Amino acid sequence: MAGELRFDIADKRLEYKGTKRISALDSDRVIEFNHRHHAVLSQYDISLAGADIRSLVHQPNNRSNLGALRNSQLRESVILSAALSAVAVGLIGRGSLKKHPADEVTEDLKNEYKRANDRTAAQVMAEVLQNTTESLPMPEEVLIASTITEGVRVKPGKEAGGNPTIAVGTLFGKDKHRARYGLPMGKNITLLSMGNDVIDGTTKTINGDHSSLTALFLTESGVKRHLPDIYVQRWMAGAFFEEFNPREAKLTDAAEIIAASYGLPDIGHLSSFFLDRKRHYPAMDILNEAGVTTPYDKDGDLFPALVLGLENLEFPDNQGLMSMIGEIGGSAEWAVGALPLVWRGGQALGMLTSQTSLTNGSFTAERLWSDRFHYTEEEYMLIQDARFEQKPYFTIADILEDPFKGGISAFGAITDNYFLPFMKGVGIDTADDIISVNVLTINSLGLMDCWQMRFHCDQGVQYTAESMKSPKEPLNDLAGDEMERTIGGLLADERIRKRYRLMFINEYYPALIPIRDKMVLLGDVIETLIGRGALQEKDRRIVRATRRLAPEWFVSYE
Repeated sequence: MAGELRFDIADKRLEYKGTKRISALDSDRVIEFNHRHHAVLSQYDISLAGADIRSLVHQPNNRSNLGALRNSQLRESVILSAALSAVAVGLIGRGSLKKHPADEVTEDLKNEYKRANDRTAAQVMAEVLQNTTESLPMPEEVLIASTITEGVRVKPGKEAGGNPTIAVGTLFGKDKHRARYGLPMGKNITLLSMGNDVIDGTTKTINGDHSSLTALFLTESGVKRHLPDIYVQRWMAGAFFEEFNPREAKLTDAAEIIAASYGLPDIGHLSSFFLDRKRHYPAMDILNEAGVTTPYDKDGDLFPALVLGLENLEFPDNQGLMSMIGEIGGSAEWAVGALPLVWRGGQALGMLTSQTSLTNGSFTAERLWSDRFHYTEEEYMLIQDARFEQKPYFTIADILEDPFKGGISAFGAITDNYFLPFMKGVGIDTADDIISVNVLTINSLGLMDCWQMRFHCDQGVQYTAESMKSPKEPLNDLAGDEMERTIGGLLADERIRKRYRLMFINEYYPALIPIRDKMVLLGDVIETLIGRGALQEKDRRIVRATRRLAPEWFVSYE
């Protein structure tokens, strides 16, 4: 039974059978786009050559408006952030592990390349947002605060944590507004919250495997609770269902609730997605025995949440991708996938689990599943700090003050996407200096589109690739006075200085306390990160040189 109902999504491909509703940007709109986003595009010497917009959901949910995101420049900047960060990884780091023969590949090498791709994506995503917010006119100014992110947590035996990302507390906006964050702001300045996973499926990017993407959202809603960067068990569907307490419901009970939300006659018509992880095998066994199909993938559980229940998206047997029932993954992936899903009319529940138990390599699958809520003291303190102890499960409305405030999300395809097959990965045409990229967008109106964008590299593809590299790249092989001189040169150039500051925050955030537009640097934490392998010896030199050469960025805590 499990063999028939359990399969890799790469073996039984989804197909989108809906009507093609495609509109192309005419030449006037392309010119307008390039004019609006000149501050961003000029940094990489690219221009939009054309774009087709494919509509997947065109009926609004009548529960929201776009608010400040009615501003075309701001709204499109989110699409550009996802697009250009995907382009950067596609140009610089996609398939990087393939350069090495199999006998040279180690976990350390994999993690080095994964960190490099995260660094590249975070750099470009941050630059697009910063350059956009700096260029907005006075009546439409915004200040963006990153509130949900991925990459912080340690993954024992796999990753040392502290991966480059756009960390919680990072601010994007004009200097004068960042300096007043947390204080009363002018009435014409809109505060926006940001969630991101700079790359979902980082391992896939270094192997060149399918369905890796960049991901972010912006919303006018404030944040009620901090969502710790630990594993979250999830119950999600593209159809709305009433809240239930998963601690008091069996998996089959949850399946029946979700099947009923779709109007299905029984759970034998239901599918439930999982990552292919040992911790999930007991749940998949239970659901398979009850007749539920369990398609799985080896990495990346954010994008599947976006398309749950999407009409006309079907497996070869005409069944859709419908739910997640008890699947366990990162908290940022849950949040960044849940908000657009709710905008579409779906529902998502989450429950914090014990990452310590779930990453114990000596546990059997059954033990991993049974001990998923066996929290350590530190984990329970995180749950208490986030105020989840009285309600063991949560919805996006428990995280955001008003999920239907104006908002938009965007997801850029780095590699070919198997969940929406027409979303091809970054295309590179060196003969004509054209780069293509597909971006899925879902906004708070519930509208869902795929932007199929083509950019011309005005000084060639290689020049664009070089301009997107992290400012950390030239420092990798330097030491001593030469490194300090090089950093000094980077900081002396105003444009590169801005890029370097973003890199520094994205890279060293675990040891930084943001205080409006300045930072407190925790030297002992840098040493801890080096000790566990998250940073290297050269990072100590980079941090010390940067503090000496740019003292105005820092606040002393002594």
